[in-house]
Amino acid sequence: MSNKMHEANRLSWNAATVAHNSHKGDQAAFFRAGGSTLYPEEIALLGDVAGLELLHLQCNSGQDSLSLARLGAKVTGVDISDEAIAFAKQLSEESGIAANFERSDLFEWFESARADGRRFDQVFASYGTICWLSDLGIWAHGIADVLKPGGRFAFIEFHPFAMVFDPSWKPHYDYAPKEPVAEAGIGDYVADSGAGLAIGGYQQGVVGFTNPHPSFEFNWGIADVIQALIDAGLRIERLTEYPYSNGWVGFEGMRDLGGRRMAPPATMPSLPLMYAIAASKPEGQQGAGGKAAAGAKPITIRRWCPEEGERLLAIWLAASRIGHPFLGEARLVEQQQVVRDTYLPMADNWVAEIDGQVVGFIGLIENFIGGLFVDPDVLGAGIGRALVGDAAARLGQLDVSVYADNRAAVAFYLRLGFAETARKATDDEGLPFAVVEMTRGA
Repeated sequence: MSNKMHEANRLSWNAATVAHNSHKGDQAAFFRAGGSTLYPEEIALLGDVAGLELLHLQCNSGQDSLSLARLGAKVTGVDISDEAIAFAKQLSEESGIAANFERSDLFEWFESARADGRRFDQVFASYGTICWLSDLGIWAHGIADVLKPGGRFAFIEFHPFAMVFDPSWKPHYDYAPKEPVAEAGIGDYVADSGAGLAIGGYQQGVVGFTNPHPSFEFNWGIADVIQALIDAGLRIERLTEYPYSNGWVGFEGMRDLGGRRMAPPATMPSLPLMYAIAASKPEGQQGAGGKAAAGAKPITIRRWCPEEGERLLAIWLAASRIGHPFLGEARLVEQQQVVRDTYLPMADNWVAEIDGQVVGFIGLIENFIGGLFVDPDVLGAGIGRALVGDAAARLGQLDVSVYADNRAAVAFYLRLGFAETARKATDDEGLPFAVVEMTRGA
C-alpha cells in the first residue's frame, strides 16, 4: 500500500516540478553569478562541509545540492521525481557546478546503498521531505546505515504544529494523524510564495496550475521523528524551533521579518513554523541499532539448529516490519505463528553467523527460496548476498516469489541476476497483494 502511494506521489511531483521551476527564471545564470539557495539556518546547522561526502535526501531539482557543492562538498542528491532529477542534472551541467544526482524511491535507494556499502560523512534533508514518506523507521535506519561512524545528519523541516491549521489559520487537521492524508495533488506553492521561494527573481511562468495526479501525505510529529532517529542508533545533538518559515508563504497574511523569514500576522501570537535536528552516528558503529561493525567480519553459513528457531522468528518479524509494512502488524504477528509451526519445520534452513551470532537465514524448498531475512541491525553487511550465493553454489538454479510492494527486495534480487518471469495479483493465501515471480539460472 505505502509504495503505491509513493508512486502516486512521484507522478504528482513530476507534474508539479515543471510548474515550480517555471517561476524561477534562468537558474543556471543565477548559479554562474555566484548565487546560493541556502538559508543561514541551514548553513549553521551543516557547519563546514568542504571536502565532505554529503548525501542530500529528496533533493528536488538540485538547487540546494549545487549550493552545497559550491561550498566544497562532494554532493550526491537523491529524489523520486524524474523531472526533478533531469532538471538537476541539466542545471549542474549548465552552471558548471559538479554534483551527482540519482532518481529513486528513497527506500529503494537505501536498500541499494546498503548492498553496495556506500557511506557518507554527512546526510542532509530540508523542508517538506518526510511528509512524503510512509515509514519513518525505514528512513531513520537508512540514514544511520549510510552514515560513516562519526558522521552527522542535519535536518530542517516545517513544524508539524503549523500543519494543524488551514490556510486561514483556523485549526482544522489533527496533529500528526496516523493515517495518510489524500490530496488532490501537489500544488504550485512556488507561485503562492512568490519571491520567497523563487530566489534570484520570480517570473510568472505557468499560470493556474492544476495537478492531474493525486498525492498522499504522511504527517509526523516531532516525537515520531526524534524516536525514529534514536531507535536507529543516532545520537541527538540539537533540537531547535523557529517562529518563522524560510520562504514558504503557507497561510494568509504572513509577513516578511527580513531575509525571507515569513511569520504569522502581527495580530497572532508567536508559534513554531520550522524546526531543526542535528544527530550523529557514534564512532565505532557501522550498522543501525547501535551494534558494532559487521561488514568487515567473516560470515559463516551453515545449516540451522532447531533450537535456534526463536532467534530466526525474531529476525523474521523485525525484517518483515521493514519489508512488508503494507501487511499490517496484526497480519505479521499471525504470519509469524505460521512460520513457527509450518515453514521452519518444512524448509531447508541455512543461517548466516557473525561472531557466533545468527544474523540472517534463508529457507529453501528444493530450489525455491521460501524466505530470506536479515537482522535489520546489520543490513548492508552483505549477509543476504552471501546466503543467496551459498544456495546458488549448492543448488544451481534458484526461484523466488517477492511481494511487488517490497521494491527493495525486488531490486535486490535483480542485482543478483534474477529475472522476472511472472506476476500474480494475489499472494499464496489469496490476499490482494501482488507477487513477482523471479528466477536465476545455474
